[in-house]
Amino acid sequence: MTASTLDEQRAELSAEFPGWTIVYTRPAGRVRWWATRGLVRERMDERGGFTTWSAEDLRRQLRGATGNRPPRPAR
Repeated sequence: MTASTLDEQRAELSAEFPGWTIVYTRPAGRVRWWATRGLVRERMDERGGFTTWSAEDLRRQLRGATGNRPPRPAR
């Protein structure tokens, strides 16, 4: 998978989940996806990060965590 394709996938995830920071790494030639966000008092009971081996798995995890609801606006 090319860096350009990975960057496109990252941009799509970032657009779909604007409250999250989306990154990928390439340890030992494999692509690893990460999503993280800062925790605020109102969301201390929610998960603040995810790690997986594919962009689509990360999308599924984030959709599950957000309940497909729009993210809260940043303060």
